[in-house]
Amino acid sequence: MSEIDEKRAALAGLLARREGIDPQDRATLDRRVEAALDGFDPDAPEPSDPADAERHRLLRDLRGLRELRADRNNVRLAEKGEVFAPEDDA
Repeated sequence: MSEIDEKRAALAGLLARREGIDPQDRATLDRRVEAALDGFDPDAPEPSDPADAERHRLLRDLRGLRELRADRNNVRLAEKGEVFAPEDDA
């Protein structure tokens, strides 16, 4: 299991416990994880409540890993010559 998968599973488990979602309901958990990531403000200060702070850290870490993966994919595409500069779009 990759680090991103581990963080995603940890976040899904946390959300399942806090929101009373059946851990076997993968579709609902996937939607909640995506919604939490979409609504996450990485510049927000870490909450003082321990449960909220854990959620904040998981979201921050998961978002960072997703961005790193996207960056790596962009580099791989660029090495293959499949990425074009915006000025080439004209």
